[in-house]
Amino acid sequence: MKTFSTAKMDPQTGIFTIIFGIICLLVIGFGLYEIITEKVKALAFPVAIVGIALISSYFMIPKISVDAQRNILIKNSFVNIKIVREEIADVKIITGKKFNIRTFGVGGLFGYFGYFNGNDVWYVTNLDKKIQIKMKSGKIYMISPENTEGFLRELELVQ
Repeated sequence: MKTFSTAKMDPQTGIFTIIFGIICLLVIGFGLYEIITEKVKALAFPVAIVGIALISSYFMIPKISVDAQRNILIKNSFVNIKIVREEIADVKIITGKKFNIRTFGVGGLFGYFGYFNGNDVWYVTNLDKKIQIKMKSGKIYMISPENTEGFLRELELVQ
């Protein structure tokens, strides 16, 4: 099995992560300060939600692998997806950014994880290094390994 590094965040994702991460940490810090010093226990729930959102977003960053049968494995702390090679209709590199609608998931904090554009499943950390995997069933997966060409070579889709 060969594991591919997840692509480093593109500038847009990196800036969003820094800004939103700082805001989350400030909310958590000020909330905890108020809870401890002023005994405002009503802030415990919102502080916990912000903390959970920040931490769970980080744990959604995937590990991408290709096994000996050329199946694609996407794994993070919450999912373990196996994309069977024989069920793949098309795999291609997607360049450039376009408008996408987040249906359910994370939209920029450490990457783009979850459902986008209806039922497309994304595990993307870099919008400039996306690989679209279209299944024979019509389902679409988007991933972003650091070495997109090496990933496709491992799948034996590029000479």
